[in-house]
Amino acid sequence: MNRSVARMLLALSLATASGWLQAAPVPDQDLVFRVLLDGDRIGYHRFKVTHQGQKQIVDIDAKFKVTFLGIPLYHYRHQNRETWEQGCLASIASKTVDGRDKFHVDGHVSGKQFDLSTQDGDSSLDAGCVMTFAYWDREFLKQSKLLNAQNGEYLPVKITAEGVEDLQVRGRTVKASRHRILNSDKGIDITVWHAVDDGRWLSLESKVDGGRVIRYQLADSEQLKTLQPLMQSGKPAAAAVARSDSRQ
Repeated sequence: MNRSVARMLLALSLATASGWLQAAPVPDQDLVFRVLLDGDRIGYHRFKVTHQGQKQIVDIDAKFKVTFLGIPLYHYRHQNRETWEQGCLASIASKTVDGRDKFHVDGHVSGKQFDLSTQDGDSSLDAGCVMTFAYWDREFLKQSKLLNAQNGEYLPVKITAEGVEDLQVRGRTVKASRHRILNSDKGIDITVWHAVDDGRWLSLESKVDGGRVIRYQLADSEQLKTLQPLMQSGKPAAAAVARSDSRQ
Protein backbone atom coordinates (compact mmCIF):
# COMPACT_ATOMS: atom_id res chain seq x y z
CA MET A 1 0.00 0.00 0.00
CA ASN A 2 2.86 2.41 0.73
CA ARG A 3 4.17 2.20 -2.82
CA SER A 4 0.67 2.67 -4.25
CA VAL A 5 -0.05 5.80 -2.25
CA ALA A 6 3.42 7.22 -2.85
CA ARG A 7 3.12 6.76 -6.62
CA MET A 8 -0.22 8.55 -6.69
CA LEU A 9 1.02 11.43 -4.56
CA LEU A 10 4.00 11.83 -6.86
CA ALA A 11 1.56 12.50 -9.68
CA LEU A 12 -0.57 14.87 -7.62
CA SER A 13 2.21 17.26 -6.69
CA LEU A 14 2.02 17.27 -10.57
CA ALA A 15 -4.63 16.93 -23.78
CA THR A 16 -7.40 17.83 -25.61
CA ALA A 17 -10.05 19.83 -23.83
CA SER A 18 -13.66 20.47 -24.75
CA GLY A 19 -14.66 23.59 -26.65
CA TRP A 20 -15.90 25.61 -23.66
CA LEU A 21 -12.36 26.03 -22.32
CA GLN A 22 -11.23 29.63 -22.76
CA ALA A 23 -8.14 31.45 -21.56
CA ALA A 24 -9.05 33.81 -18.71
CA PRO A 25 -7.20 35.18 -15.68
CA VAL A 26 -7.59 32.92 -12.67
CA PRO A 27 -8.96 34.94 -9.73
CA ASP A 28 -7.40 34.98 -6.29
CA GLN A 29 -8.54 31.91 -4.40
CA ASP A 30 -7.74 29.81 -1.35
CA LEU A 31 -8.68 26.17 -1.94
CA VAL A 32 -8.44 23.71 0.94
CA PHE A 33 -9.16 20.07 0.13
CA ARG A 34 -9.74 17.22 2.53
CA VAL A 35 -7.79 14.22 1.24
CA LEU A 36 -9.52 10.85 1.59
CA LEU A 37 -8.19 7.34 1.00
CA ASP A 38 -11.12 4.98 0.36
CA GLY A 39 -13.32 7.45 2.25
CA ASP A 40 -11.01 7.81 5.26
CA ARG A 41 -9.44 11.20 5.90
CA ILE A 42 -5.64 11.18 5.72
CA GLY A 43 -4.85 14.91 5.55
CA TYR A 44 -5.28 18.07 3.49
CA HIS A 45 -3.92 19.83 0.40
CA ARG A 46 -4.11 23.63 0.16
CA PHE A 47 -3.69 25.85 -2.92
CA LYS A 48 -3.57 29.62 -2.42
CA VAL A 49 -3.54 31.78 -5.57
CA THR A 50 -2.79 35.51 -5.29
CA HIS A 51 -1.80 38.27 -7.70
CA GLN A 52 1.22 40.56 -7.48
CA GLY A 53 0.94 42.94 -10.39
CA GLN A 54 1.07 40.86 -13.58
CA LYS A 55 2.28 37.78 -11.71
CA GLN A 56 0.32 34.99 -10.06
CA ILE A 57 1.78 33.46 -6.91
CA VAL A 58 0.60 29.96 -6.02
CA ASP A 59 1.46 28.63 -2.55
CA ILE A 60 0.85 24.91 -2.09
CA ASP A 61 0.97 22.92 1.14
CA ALA A 62 0.05 19.29 1.84
CA LYS A 63 0.24 16.97 4.84
CA PHE A 64 -0.83 13.31 4.79
CA LYS A 65 -0.60 10.39 7.17
CA VAL A 66 -1.73 6.81 6.52
CA THR A 67 -2.13 4.38 9.42
CA PHE A 68 -3.31 0.81 9.93
CA LEU A 69 -4.80 -0.15 13.30
CA GLY A 70 -3.29 3.02 14.70
CA ILE A 71 0.20 2.20 13.40
CA PRO A 72 1.72 4.88 11.11
CA LEU A 73 2.52 3.44 7.69
CA TYR A 74 3.18 6.46 5.52
CA HIS A 75 3.88 10.19 5.99
CA TYR A 76 3.95 12.93 3.35
CA ARG A 77 4.69 16.67 3.42
CA HIS A 78 4.87 18.92 0.37
CA GLN A 79 5.48 22.68 0.21
CA ASN A 80 5.74 24.58 -3.04
CA ARG A 81 5.68 28.15 -4.34
CA GLU A 82 5.08 28.75 -8.03
CA THR A 83 5.20 32.08 -9.89
CA TRP A 84 3.22 32.36 -13.12
CA GLU A 85 3.32 35.00 -15.85
CA GLN A 86 0.97 35.19 -18.84
CA GLY A 87 -0.32 31.70 -18.16
CA CYS A 88 3.11 30.04 -18.02
CA LEU A 89 5.30 28.90 -15.14
CA ALA A 90 8.01 31.48 -14.44
CA SER A 91 9.58 29.88 -11.35
CA ILE A 92 9.10 27.05 -8.88
CA ALA A 93 10.59 26.14 -5.50
CA SER A 94 9.34 22.97 -3.82
CA LYS A 95 10.40 20.63 -1.02
CA THR A 96 8.86 17.23 -0.32
CA VAL A 97 9.23 14.53 2.30
CA ASP A 98 7.71 11.35 0.86
CA GLY A 99 8.07 8.62 3.48
CA ARG A 100 11.83 8.31 3.91
CA ASP A 101 12.58 10.02 0.59
CA LYS A 102 13.28 13.71 0.15
CA PHE A 103 12.87 15.74 -3.05
CA HIS A 104 13.40 19.33 -4.12
CA VAL A 105 12.70 21.27 -7.29
CA ASP A 106 14.03 24.74 -8.07
CA GLY A 107 13.41 26.20 -11.52
CA HIS A 108 13.01 29.41 -13.46
CA VAL A 109 12.68 30.76 -16.98
CA SER A 110 16.02 31.55 -18.58
CA GLY A 111 15.66 33.04 -22.05
CA LYS A 112 13.75 30.49 -24.13
CA GLN A 113 14.46 27.65 -21.71
CA PHE A 114 13.28 26.60 -18.28
CA ASP A 115 16.23 25.72 -16.05
CA LEU A 116 15.71 23.09 -13.36
CA SER A 117 17.68 21.91 -10.34
CA THR A 118 16.46 18.76 -8.56
CA GLN A 119 17.79 16.01 -6.31
CA ASP A 120 18.92 14.30 -9.52
CA GLY A 121 20.95 17.24 -10.86
CA ASP A 122 20.52 20.17 -13.23
CA SER A 123 18.70 20.26 -16.56
CA SER A 124 16.93 22.60 -18.97
CA LEU A 125 13.59 22.28 -20.73
CA ASP A 126 13.43 23.70 -24.24
CA ALA A 127 9.66 23.77 -23.99
CA GLY A 128 8.27 27.29 -24.42
CA CYS A 129 5.33 27.57 -22.00
CA VAL A 130 5.87 25.11 -19.14
CA MET A 131 2.95 24.19 -16.88
CA THR A 132 2.74 22.04 -13.78
CA PHE A 133 -0.28 19.89 -12.82
CA ALA A 134 -2.06 23.21 -12.20
CA TYR A 135 -5.50 21.88 -11.28
CA TRP A 136 -6.54 25.34 -10.08
CA ASP A 137 -6.33 26.65 -13.71
CA ARG A 138 -8.25 24.52 -16.20
CA GLU A 139 -6.04 25.82 -19.02
CA PHE A 140 -3.57 23.11 -17.98
CA LEU A 141 -6.01 20.63 -19.57
CA LYS A 142 -4.80 21.79 -23.00
CA GLN A 143 -1.24 20.59 -22.39
CA SER A 144 0.41 17.42 -23.71
CA LYS A 145 3.27 17.55 -21.18
CA LEU A 146 3.26 18.68 -17.54
CA LEU A 147 5.98 19.30 -14.97
CA ASN A 148 5.78 17.23 -11.79
CA ALA A 149 6.32 19.74 -8.97
CA GLN A 150 7.61 17.08 -6.58
CA ASN A 151 10.53 15.59 -8.52
CA GLY A 152 10.95 17.80 -11.61
CA GLU A 153 10.00 15.17 -14.20
CA TYR A 154 8.49 16.61 -17.40
CA LEU A 155 5.83 14.06 -18.23
CA PRO A 156 3.79 13.36 -21.36
CA VAL A 157 0.10 13.10 -20.52
CA LYS A 158 -3.09 12.16 -22.31
CA ILE A 159 -6.03 14.31 -21.20
CA THR A 160 -9.53 13.38 -22.28
CA ALA A 161 -12.82 15.23 -21.78
CA GLU A 162 -15.45 12.90 -20.28
CA GLY A 163 -18.51 15.13 -20.36
CA VAL A 164 -20.52 17.11 -17.82
CA GLU A 165 -22.19 15.75 -14.68
CA ASP A 166 -23.76 16.84 -11.40
CA LEU A 167 -21.28 16.95 -8.52
CA GLN A 168 -21.98 17.42 -4.82
CA VAL A 169 -19.76 20.22 -3.48
CA ARG A 170 -20.11 21.54 0.06
CA GLY A 171 -23.67 20.30 0.29
CA ARG A 172 -24.98 21.57 -3.04
CA THR A 173 -25.17 20.30 -6.61
CA VAL A 174 -22.83 21.87 -9.19
CA LYS A 175 -22.60 21.26 -12.94
CA ALA A 176 -19.05 20.03 -13.46
CA SER A 177 -16.89 19.11 -16.44
CA ARG A 178 -14.91 15.91 -16.01
CA HIS A 179 -11.45 15.20 -17.47
CA ARG A 180 -9.14 12.22 -17.13
CA ILE A 181 -5.33 12.51 -17.05
CA LEU A 182 -3.26 9.45 -17.92
CA ASN A 183 0.37 8.43 -18.07
CA SER A 184 0.58 4.64 -18.03
CA ASP A 185 4.38 4.52 -17.62
CA LYS A 186 4.16 6.40 -14.31
CA GLY A 187 0.91 4.83 -13.17
CA ILE A 188 -0.94 8.16 -13.33
CA ASP A 189 -4.73 7.88 -13.57
CA ILE A 190 -6.37 11.09 -12.33
CA THR A 191 -9.89 12.43 -12.82
CA VAL A 192 -10.48 16.12 -12.18
CA TRP A 193 -13.69 18.18 -12.02
CA HIS A 194 -14.18 21.92 -12.73
CA ALA A 195 -17.32 24.04 -12.51
CA VAL A 196 -18.82 24.55 -15.96
CA ASP A 197 -19.87 28.15 -15.26
CA ASP A 198 -16.61 29.68 -14.06
CA GLY A 199 -13.92 26.98 -14.23
CA ARG A 200 -13.43 26.62 -10.47
CA TRP A 201 -11.58 23.46 -9.47
CA LEU A 202 -14.04 21.31 -7.51
CA SER A 203 -12.63 17.85 -6.91
CA LEU A 204 -10.04 15.25 -7.86
CA GLU A 205 -9.85 11.48 -7.75
CA SER A 206 -7.00 9.07 -8.42
CA LYS A 207 -6.81 5.30 -8.58
CA VAL A 208 -3.91 3.47 -6.94
CA ASP A 209 -2.75 -0.13 -7.07
CA GLY A 210 -5.14 -2.65 -5.60
CA GLY A 211 -8.23 -0.62 -6.54
CA ARG A 212 -7.87 1.96 -3.76
CA VAL A 213 -9.03 5.52 -4.45
CA ILE A 214 -7.72 8.88 -3.25
CA ARG A 215 -10.25 11.70 -3.39
CA TYR A 216 -9.97 15.47 -2.91
CA GLN A 217 -13.07 17.18 -1.46
CA LEU A 218 -13.36 20.93 -0.88
CA ALA A 219 -13.58 21.55 2.85
CA ASP A 220 -16.68 23.34 4.11
CA SER A 221 -16.60 25.89 6.94
CA GLU A 222 -16.92 23.32 9.73
CA GLN A 223 -14.27 21.05 8.23
CA LEU A 224 -11.94 24.05 7.86
CA LYS A 225 -12.19 24.65 11.61
CA THR A 226 -10.97 21.10 12.17
CA LEU A 227 -8.09 21.51 9.73
CA GLN A 228 -6.92 24.97 10.86
CA PRO A 229 -4.78 23.80 13.81
CA LEU A 230 -2.95 21.37 11.54
CA MET A 231 -2.40 23.94 8.78
CA GLN A 232 -1.04 26.47 11.27
CA SER A 233 1.07 24.09 13.32
CA GLY A 234 3.96 23.68 10.90
CA LYS A 235 4.49 20.22 12.36
CA PRO A 236 5.20 17.20 10.18
CA ALA A 237 2.16 15.26 9.01
CA ALA A 238 3.13 12.34 11.21
CA ALA A 239 2.61 14.42 14.33
CA ALA A 240 -0.82 15.81 13.67
CA VAL A 241 -2.91 14.35 10.85
CA ALA A 242 -5.87 12.22 11.90
CA ARG A 243 -5.73 8.46 11.56
CA SER A 244 -6.76 7.05 8.20
CA ASP A 245 -9.80 5.43 9.82
CA SER A 246 -11.22 8.86 10.73
CA ARG A 247 -14.07 10.01 8.48
CA GLN A 248 -14.64 13.38 10.14
